Amino acid sequence: VEYVVRGGDVVRNIARKLGTTIDLLQEGNQLKNPDLIREGDRLLVVTGKFSIVVSKGRNDLVLRLNNEFFKRYRVGTGKYSKTPSGAYAIAVKMKEPTWSRPDGKQIPYGDKENILGTRWMSIRATGATPDIKGYGIHGTWDDTTIGKSESAGCIRMKNSDVEELYKLVPAGTPVAIAE
Repeated sequence: VEYVVRGGDVVRNIARKLGTTIDLLQEGNQLKNPDLIREGDRLLVVTGKFSIVVSKGRNDLVLRLNNEFFKRYRVGTGKYSKTPSGAYAIAVKMKEPTWSRPDGKQIPYGDKENILGTRWMSIRATGATPDIKGYGIHGTWDDTTIGKSESAGCIRMKNSDVEELYKLVPAGTPVAIAE
């Protein structure tokens, strides 16, 4: 849809109000600086609702738009079925994430020990699914793990794929993980 910028609007608030992402608004409207919008500017906005379905058995992630197939990505999942099944939602999104190792040590982005790749999207349980901590969808520097069950439980994607997904899905996007 077309959105006409009103006085006091900022891209962040427009994205939140219309259920999209800042990145998608910026890229879709060729905004070099999202802080430079003016009253009366017209923005094209994707208003459909995205959802994600992860199959641990197939090691794939299907992105859906308004419950219709949109795109399929190959992913890596947890060794020994450590990726939890259930209903979740994207909680926190981070570019160039710091990795918190299981022992609590913080590994900054860019450190060769940081396994998270270029993007991190944590997931939180919804509905009757038991709460979990420390799980999410993230990139990887090791593409050989894609298509396999080799991670500690997170859903791994090629960095280029997770960057694309990150642009498309806002926080709150439903994530279903199935066997």
